[in-house]
Amino acid sequence: MPIVSVRHLVADDIDDAYVLVRLGYADLSQADWRSMALHRIEADPATGGILTARDRTGRLRGLLLYAIAPKFAGRPSLQIDRLISFDLLDPTAVADALIAEVLRVAEIRDCDSLSLVRPMDTPPDTAALVLASGATVLHRVF
Repeated sequence: MPIVSVRHLVADDIDDAYVLVRLGYADLSQADWRSMALHRIEADPATGGILTARDRTGRLRGLLLYAIAPKFAGRPSLQIDRLISFDLLDPTAVADALIAEVLRVAEIRDCDSLSLVRPMDTPPDTAALVLASGATVLHRVF
């Protein structure tokens, strides 16, 4: 079922979103989710938000938690904290809709880079990922 609506989370949808949140944060209690989501909703939208994706029947299919973070130099960076997508057949379509919207938001906020939050229990190829990310500047004399 195609996603027809991607928008920012509103207070009335916090409890409905908890089922999806548990898919991405298995240990997060409902009280902690409510507190975190309400804090994010009430914060300055220029610093980030929580996007929701719904199908045409209104069912919640995805969440994307993001921040707009200042950098040491240059314009702000879009930071994707977590993307949670659910669909019986194609969760990628849900994810694509959320990513398209957060990139639109990043353009409005004048972001010039993207960072992804990754758990610290990283796989052995983490160094290779960092080196390939474009965030690394290596210099040598010879």
